[in-house]
Amino acid sequence: MKSAALVSVLGAVACSSSSGSPPPATDAGAVDASVHDAASDARLDAALVTDHTSTDAAEVEAASADASDDGPCTRAEVPDGSCVVNLVAQALAPAGLAIDDAYVYFTSDPADGGGVFRVPIGGGTIETLATGQPSPSAIAVGPGGVYWIDTASDAVMRASHDGGVPAIVFLASSAPAGIALDGERAYVTTAGGQVVSAPLGGLADGGPPAVLVSDQAQPGSIAVDDASVYFTNAAGAASVLSIPKGGVPEGGTPLVIAANEQQPYAIALDATRVYWTSLGTGSVRAAPKTGVAEGGSPTVLASGQATPAGLAVDSTSAYFTSEIGAGAVLVVALDGGSPVTFVGSQPFASAVLVDAKNVYWTDYAAIGSVEQVTR
Repeated sequence: MKSAALVSVLGAVACSSSSGSPPPATDAGAVDASVHDAASDARLDAALVTDHTSTDAAEVEAASADASDDGPCTRAEVPDGSCVVNLVAQALAPAGLAIDDAYVYFTSDPADGGGVFRVPIGGGTIETLATGQPSPSAIAVGPGGVYWIDTASDAVMRASHDGGVPAIVFLASSAPAGIALDGERAYVTTAGGQVVSAPLGGLADGGPPAVLVSDQAQPGSIAVDDASVYFTNAAGAASVLSIPKGGVPEGGTPLVIAANEQQPYAIALDATRVYWTSLGTGSVRAAPKTGVAEGGSPTVLASGQATPAGLAVDSTSAYFTSEIGAGAVLVVALDGGSPVTFVGSQPFASAVLVDAKNVYWTDYAAIGSVEQVTR
């Protein structure tokens, strides 16, 4: 089981959103961050190209022990024979994952302090955007830069797309768990049971974020569309819920999309439906954004999975990670069916994202990786 790893990959598992909530036995706010010092910097520098130190593509490819002579292809376990590109071969516990048109962004959370990094899609120079972060986790990319949560400092942080001095967007009242962005605001779930938001540029007066809803039962993964915020509650009734972007009206409650979901974890959206993974049932599930009809049940896209963690969707398929067999990235049609192993032999595959051309995922291990394959 990689249940310990799941604590650190909450938000990186679904489209511009942050990935799910930790299993009930784990308190995301209890992460112990060691002092970040010169020794820890040296360890991180040994594993990643830091402080914008340049390296060429050949050096990045050489970091993979099994790199082929033809380029950065490291495996050929995709059904159509496509090769896997190892974007980062030696990332220390890669946690959050995000993409834009040109780069793959990820957080690294070793026990002695971590950072935020990016690498070009297709491979190339790894750049450091921030170091000295106590426990960086879920990450998202927006028009104002790169945003991430730090579970040890209760902070939501940001930096420009190409680095610079990190800035605090806001301090949450308890450990943040997931993050999602729209064009104007950051939306965050917290271990204290709140969903909050703040402008992407931060709060000028350093005050608290706007509380959209409180008294939730371990909210974790979060996603947004034009009108609403969607999130999971891992405890209590273990529900998938939504609220207006402006918050729940006084005396109101969130819309329950599905209840009694047994540890809903990752979350993703398309135009009409909400998708999530259920750790307790080992399944990938879906329901209309308006909620499950009275007396009805969510649609089960895939079942019989082992710890399905990461989740992303496109117009036809859902991509998810699972510990089934030796671990894998799998794909299943949005109307259900038999999942197909997209890439196998991925024992610690966690966060997963998809764009028009590629699928990206993290291998969450002490010495993990960030990988890419053409769809």
